[in-house]
Amino acid sequence: MKNIFLYIKVFVLFLFLAFNVSFAQQDDEKNYEDIIQNGFALYATQNYDDAYNILNNLPTAEKNKEVYLILSNIAREKNLDNQAVSYLNKALDIDYSYYKAYYNLGCIFASKGSYLLASNNFELANQYNKTFAPAYYNLACCQMKLKNFKGAKKNLIKALELDSQNKDILYNLAYCYKELNQTKKAQKVLEQYNKLK
Repeated sequence: MKNIFLYIKVFVLFLFLAFNVSFAQQDDEKNYEDIIQNGFALYATQNYDDAYNILNNLPTAEKNKEVYLILSNIAREKNLDNQAVSYLNKALDIDYSYYKAYYNLGCIFASKGSYLLASNNFELANQYNKTFAPAYYNLACCQMKLKNFKGAKKNLIKALELDSQNKDILYNLAYCYKELNQTKKAQKVLEQYNKLK
C-alpha cells in the first residue's frame, strides 16, 4: 500500500513539474514577443542601435522573418549591405514567399547598379504579392536602366492600376511611351501627371 502512495506522490510531483515547465515556456514565449515588440517600437522611433541590440540578441529560434527584415533595414541604415542581404536571406529561409524580403533585396541590388539581379528580386516580390505597387514600379525603373522600355511600360501600367495618384509612376510611364515613339500616349500621360498636385 505504501508503494502505491509513493507512486501517486511521484506521479503528482511529475505532473506539478510538467505543469510549471509549461507555464515557464509560455512566460518565455510571452517575454520574447514583448522583446520583439519593444525592438520594433525602438526601430519605429529611429533608435536603431537599441533596436538592433535587442533584436539581434534574441535566440535564433525566436527570430522570425519580420525580425530579420528589421535587422536588415538597420544594417542598411549603417551602410552594411552585405549584412543586410544576409539577414534577408535568413528571412527567406523561414518563408521563401516573403515578398518584402525580395523587395528589399531588389532595392539593395538596384542601389549597387545590379539592375538584372534587382529585377529578378522585384519579379519575385510581384509573384508573391500581386498588389504591391512599389515592386512593379521599381522593376520598371530597373528595366528602363536596361533599356527594356516595353517591359517597363507594362510594369508601370500595373503599378498605376494599384496606385493611380503616384506622380513618379506617371512621369516614368510618359518617358517609356516617348522612348517607344508613342508620343500621343506620352502626351496624354503627361497631361494626367500635370493634373495631380
